[in-house]
Amino acid sequence: MTKLRSYFLWFFALCIVLTLIVGVIAALLPASVGGILTAVPYLGAMIFVLFRFLKKERRAPTIPEKKKFTLGFTLIFWGYNLCGVLFGLFLFSRKDPEILQNFMLYLKQPQFLSIMVIMLLMLAIPLYLITYWFYGKQAQRMANKMFNGS
Repeated sequence: MTKLRSYFLWFFALCIVLTLIVGVIAALLPASVGGILTAVPYLGAMIFVLFRFLKKERRAPTIPEKKKFTLGFTLIFWGYNLCGVLFGLFLFSRKDPEILQNFMLYLKQPQFLSIMVIMLLMLAIPLYLITYWFYGKQAQRMANKMFNGS
């Protein structure tokens, strides 16, 4: 089995770069349209890493690799998003401590928490399933076209 660490690092780096680019684009668009762009960094990095894997390994990922990619990408994406939220919260609350207090009050509201969990799951579950599918059958089709010419 191939070491996947470098692929995870590529995914992380690309996610950050694409998040910065898409964030600027989203800021220029209306809020309803900008929210749709949330998944673009994940999808772009996932596709790039798969192409890199296919070219380097000259095969599709095995089932254990597919599972590791899917879980790893999901944890990396949501982990750095959570870190970004916390970093932004602490950065902006340095000058206005009321921001942190308001956030803590929101966290005590069950309605706010349930909406946040629902929104998270509405994005997390499809991204997980898309990655699992894309690194399975789709990766096999791509590898066949790239290396077998069929």
